Amino acid sequence: MVKKILPSLIILLLLACSGCSSAGLLENRSTEEAQVDSAGYFTITLTRDFGEQVLDTREVQVQSSWSLMEYMQREYQVTTGFGGSFITGLNGVESAAGEEGNSDWFFFVNGAVAMVGADRLKPAPGDVVWWDYHRWSDAASPTAVIGCYPQPFVNRKVIILANPAYQEMAEYCRRALNAQGAGQVTVDKLSKESTRLDKPEAPVIVIGTWPELQKNSYIADWNRAFRRNGSGIHFTDNGVELLSFDGEAVKALGEGTGVIVASSTGQQDNPMWLVAGVDEQGVKEAVWILCSQPEALRWKYGLAVQKGQITALPAE
Repeated sequence: MVKKILPSLIILLLLACSGCSSAGLLENRSTEEAQVDSAGYFTITLTRDFGEQVLDTREVQVQSSWSLMEYMQREYQVTTGFGGSFITGLNGVESAAGEEGNSDWFFFVNGAVAMVGADRLKPAPGDVVWWDYHRWSDAASPTAVIGCYPQPFVNRKVIILANPAYQEMAEYCRRALNAQGAGQVTVDKLSKESTRLDKPEAPVIVIGTWPELQKNSYIADWNRAFRRNGSGIHFTDNGVELLSFDGEAVKALGEGTGVIVASSTGQQDNPMWLVAGVDEQGVKEAVWILCSQPEALRWKYGLAVQKGQITALPAE
């Protein structure tokens, strides 16, 4: 039934999605009574501190009509609060409040924050469900993350937008995505208009240098809203600021810096991924990691890279 692999948007919205449950789910339906979905397995991963420490990863066979809460209660020691409406603890790691901030469990499905609670979400074969225990504040939390790559693009239409100077890099990414199991991947030019980004018909990857990308009205507005977009970065005239979990700038990087971050574009299933750089060298480094070192993305909310050195986001 289970194959063990390794041992071991606003905050209120995330809390609401961090684990709603219905009392007596397991009591009312035993494992033996559930029908096994012959289509396969999905993955559950537990981490803490924004993916810095992996606590557990396992593949779980899909059961027809089961909710994520039922799987969690079967696979782990689960505690709930608020009348059983929220998951407050997994395997002894419990919600906490203190002077350094509150800590809770949050989960993503295929790289996007879940829009429903665990009691209503029904994992499908191939899904990647990522639970992360971390500190949070009133600053906006991520609505999309890069750490489930390539799952956000697998068997899906993908649009890559790039300036003319970066069409070759875009084609390189197209081939890499196809190799990772993406569906139809199209490459197009990035215009100054925002239509393809604020009303996306598919997940979008944007490639280019910040001086060029900021000419697009949607991306410029997105960057100005850095305290709310949850990406963990803020481009400035001098480079890019890396933000802490509470939205404060803790580090500034300049020439040669690239980033890979994800953000909801208003339609949760179609996030925008920004593969960008302060300059051309930064773009090259970010594209290289995405296409040739995809393992570097695993269980990261986002990343910055400069001279081969990767900084996980949010920064400390």
